[in-house]
Amino acid sequence: MLDATAIAALTSEPFGPTPGAATNTVLWRSDTSMAGLLTVTAGHHLGRHSHHRNAHHIWVVGGEARIADEILGAGGYAHIPAGVEHDIDATESSGCTVFYLYIRPS
Repeated sequence: MLDATAIAALTSEPFGPTPGAATNTVLWRSDTSMAGLLTVTAGHHLGRHSHHRNAHHIWVVGGEARIADEILGAGGYAHIPAGVEHDIDATESSGCTVFYLYIRPS
């Protein structure tokens, strides 16, 4: 369990190939899966990529971005199956923060 104070105390790390484009805060991690908060800053994107074994569940908790070719705002959700190319693209928005689950199917 993490309350808001514990989450605020976690360290955010730079994320992605472009410095300043995104930060990632890991909330939980195992050998095969993880949960976290990912923030993509305005005018940036992560770059198109796919994950070979794990699926993504992405819930937009703030802002707006193009995720897997659809524009999603706060409250929006995307499921990205393993092997599907996708991006979190905030190049045309004021940025976004997503809660994600990166899960290997059993």
